[in-house]
Amino acid sequence: MAREAHAQYGPSHWPYYGGGGSGPGSGSGTSGDSNGFGFGSFEGAPGFDVDAAMRTRTIHGILAALAMVVLFPSGSILMRILPGRLALWGHALTQVIAFCVYIAAAGLGFYLVHEVQIPFAGGSLLENPATSYHPVIGIVVLVFLFFQPFLGLIHHAKFKRLQRRTAWSYLHIFNGRIFITLGIINGGLGLGLAGADAGVKKTYIVVSVIMWTLWMAAAIIGEVRRCNANRKVAREGRRQRKMSDGEVPF
Repeated sequence: MAREAHAQYGPSHWPYYGGGGSGPGSGSGTSGDSNGFGFGSFEGAPGFDVDAAMRTRTIHGILAALAMVVLFPSGSILMRILPGRLALWGHALTQVIAFCVYIAAAGLGFYLVHEVQIPFAGGSLLENPATSYHPVIGIVVLVFLFFQPFLGLIHHAKFKRLQRRTAWSYLHIFNGRIFITLGIINGGLGLGLAGADAGVKKTYIVVSVIMWTLWMAAAIIGEVRRCNANRKVAREGRRQRKMSDGEVPF
């Protein structure tokens, strides 16, 4: 039976297990089950609790999507729409919460990588080339977003002192934009890897596109406002210099 499953499904179809049962020797799943995990019935394959792994995977996906699709973009949007210091605190608090939620999601992902052993593929989800892209991207995103709060603190300190952006500002801005966007994309890859229902995939794509678009629109509007304010300050400075030189400011 194991050889039949290997021949029918191959390594690329082994990201997660479907069907019922838990622990070694359980294999009561059915091919193409309603959960869409892409596994047929075979005996003696999983050496772990399949149902627990599926529940963990679901929670992992929900937390990661909440962080990447909702909280991170919302924190950036708040920075553009809230007034004064409220914008800074709203942005910082939301981003810290988002990062904590993503750490929890990553922790569950590490647990799955450790627990789920793919039969016939010779290893874990991280070791199998057919499944490793999702956890690898997730780890890269986690590493780069780890530095985001520190980049933000340095940016804020220097901006407060110099009243202008520095290289640290752009590192903070683009580190966030690049790796949050990559995290959103990786969420879609994870749904594909898990064989999620088509409706779930469509909902994720629609919500992700809406949130990403709102985030980028808020960023563009904020940049336009900043440029207009800088031009206004520059014009006022030129007017003051002309008046101090005895010129008529007309």
